[in-house]
Amino acid sequence: MSTTINPYTKTTLNTYKLLSDFELDQTLEKSNIAYLSWKNTSLDDREILILKLKEQLKEQQPQLAELISTEMGKPLQQSFNEIDKCIELITYYAQHFKTFLTPKKIEQTATVIYQPTGAVLGIMPWNFPFWQVFRYAIPNILAGNICLLKHAPNTFGCGIAIETLFLNAGFPKHTFKNLCIDVSQVEKATQHSVTQGVCVTGSTQAGSAVAALAGKHLKPSVLELGGTDASILLEDADFTTALQHTINARLLNAGQICIAPKRIFVPKNKLDDTIALCLEKIKNVVLGNPLDPFTTMGPIAKADFIPILEQQVTQAISLGANLITGGSAKAPFYEPTLLILNADNKILEEEIFGPVICVIPYEHEDELISLVNQTKYGLGAAIWSKDTTKATAFATQIDVGYVAINQIVKSDPKYPFGGIKHSGYGKELGEQGFKTFLNAKTITIAN
Repeated sequence: MSTTINPYTKTTLNTYKLLSDFELDQTLEKSNIAYLSWKNTSLDDREILILKLKEQLKEQQPQLAELISTEMGKPLQQSFNEIDKCIELITYYAQHFKTFLTPKKIEQTATVIYQPTGAVLGIMPWNFPFWQVFRYAIPNILAGNICLLKHAPNTFGCGIAIETLFLNAGFPKHTFKNLCIDVSQVEKATQHSVTQGVCVTGSTQAGSAVAALAGKHLKPSVLELGGTDASILLEDADFTTALQHTINARLLNAGQICIAPKRIFVPKNKLDDTIALCLEKIKNVVLGNPLDPFTTMGPIAKADFIPILEQQVTQAISLGANLITGGSAKAPFYEPTLLILNADNKILEEEIFGPVICVIPYEHEDELISLVNQTKYGLGAAIWSKDTTKATAFATQIDVGYVAINQIVKSDPKYPFGGIKHSGYGKELGEQGFKTFLNAKTITIAN
């Protein structure tokens, strides 16, 4: 059994019976049958169904947003925004998937065609319980694959709701299948012949374990893992605008975002201005019930995350960080916290998954590349500068998968997205992500 708990009220939301191994085997066999049928479905029929799914999202947005906020604690408006992003994703792929599947002529006698391979198992996190699922599911289903979902236990309700959306839109059973299973059953789902790819969003530790399983069974995988993303404010940046966007991005979803700016580099001569602006933004944060429209920051998603945040902040201070404000828990919340640190503070080697703003003052721009790159992570980075030529040159030297210039880092359906180093490998989204779990089959004809 698995129980979901409202992180704000601490009350039990629901209890779910996990599939037995026998039931899981039966489900996977049914999924295999569904795949053999779905892969032969016409592209026009797929488009019709995906647009019906889009309408389901629009019609049920209030209920779905409330479900997200109730299960994992983000403010209701942010949950509405998450559903909007899923709608945007469907719109993009509905418009482009036929083009992406068009055979490519290499030369007169050679063609590459793109064909489905089977089921893609998604092991998804709780922080964006709809977006992360739709991000891998929509392109794969349009491409002719089917999808299996192992959701985070604290958002099992979201996983069931997503499957219901697919069914109500008219998709055949098991085209998208939610699996209420335990971590110990992931290998059984991975090794089954219907599963031909594994997509993971989560911690580096979880991603490494799943990647090992996928490799053991010769299944390709895509990993989108943790990060210590940098936001780099160069000397000539529009400082107030850059810092406001950066702080907003850091505090969104109570700081529980992989691509949030977790290391903020500012010129040393701007440190006082930085502190003042951060304190002003923090002062305006309203902690409270995520269903209250006046709340701007909800609770930490799981109670056992709070001691980890407390320990990380305490360690940072013991290593020389200056605590400006915050630094303690008011369960179920963690106070928005501002730390001023040197770039060599060891806590910056870890991912701080909470509303902790880490500001790193620097003296010379020519030291920035080495400071930014001294991390095992490589998810994303933002650069702020009025000189976009200079910023672009910086971007080419930063060891990450995504660089945003004069804007925050955010995934977009149009662009490939994914990290390097301990932040994972492989791409989702865009045309490249669309083809990740497809067979690029080459066909040649003799002259």
